[in-house]
Amino acid sequence: MLLLGPDDPPPFDESNPDGGASVLFTSDHNGAAVPELLDGLGVVAHEMRRHAAYDIGIDAVAKILADRFDAPLVISNYSRLVIDCNRHPGATGSIPPVSDGTVVPSNTVVSDAQRKAREQEIFHPYHAAIGARIRAMRVRDGGVGPLIIALHSFTPIIAGVFRPWDIGILWKDDQRLAQPLIEALATDPAIAVGDNQPYTGSDPAGYTVDHHVAPLKLISIGVEFRQDRIEFQAGAEEWAGRFGNALERVLAERPWEGRPVA
Repeated sequence: MLLLGPDDPPPFDESNPDGGASVLFTSDHNGAAVPELLDGLGVVAHEMRRHAAYDIGIDAVAKILADRFDAPLVISNYSRLVIDCNRHPGATGSIPPVSDGTVVPSNTVVSDAQRKAREQEIFHPYHAAIGARIRAMRVRDGGVGPLIIALHSFTPIIAGVFRPWDIGILWKDDQRLAQPLIEALATDPAIAVGDNQPYTGSDPAGYTVDHHVAPLKLISIGVEFRQDRIEFQAGAEEWAGRFGNALERVLAERPWEGRPVA
């Protein structure tokens, strides 16, 4: 079956694909689009403006960073409620029947054909674009890198508990980029930085890390911005700037060279 029609957006977009930096930004939960064929997934419109559907504010942050660093950016256009581009296909949460309290009627019973259509037309093209960009950058840079920085946002409150961090840096096994970046951010006393908070990047790791980073032993981090900091343009500009200042300092120092993995 075909899922995407002529009036649906493409599964992914790229910004600055020929950027000269040895950094690739990705945004797995960037968009909130739903294929017309799925008729809104049966979810009321206001629920599609919540974190359950996409990472609020991250689109603006991602594009600001890609422009600032002259770096390629690959974004997913479809809601994580259609298929989560950072979950392994078939895993819990890949096509969630409930997300953050939002019931998704169209996901309660999904046939094999429907699941495969979402994977083949949305999930795999997005990751193929990331893979192609990594290969092109490695050819350009003599088989080195790139650094992979996955951009996300998180809710200020979950299950009634306030999350105090403004920004979190997530890592799996390799802290060579994560730790210097955490230290650089922490030099600003106005920033509450999470070290593998509000989520751990270690267990389980997302699909992007497992599929793109681990096989090539690339250096990578996940970055989580608190949504209330970036949901409006002024906040997105401010926090992209704060993170960008720290990243610029770390990239100039290149602390991962000669530093042990853990």
